[in-house]
Amino acid sequence: MLAERLAENHALRGEAFNFSYERPMSVLQLVNVILRLMHSELEPEIRNEEVREIKRQYLSAAKAKDILGWKPRFTVEEGLEQTIEWYRAFLIKES
Repeated sequence: MLAERLAENHALRGEAFNFSYERPMSVLQLVNVILRLMHSELEPEIRNEEVREIKRQYLSAAKAKDILGWKPRFTVEEGLEQTIEWYRAFLIKES
């Protein structure tokens, strides 16, 4: 539905939009959610080698909300669950 809305409005051609849940989450938090959802016993290897790492960041979806009336339909976990399911099905078909 979103692609159709963008295609209908020629004034939006070339515009960039961020789509996010707008909840700050560290890379380690995200990795841990993915590992939990995949029922994995892997442990992330944290080296702390980068000194200029951005500690906290997230994408603002304000422009998408204001211009397109967009809002997230899923939580981060729900979206990741669906993504993991899709990849599992896709990789099974490819093997």
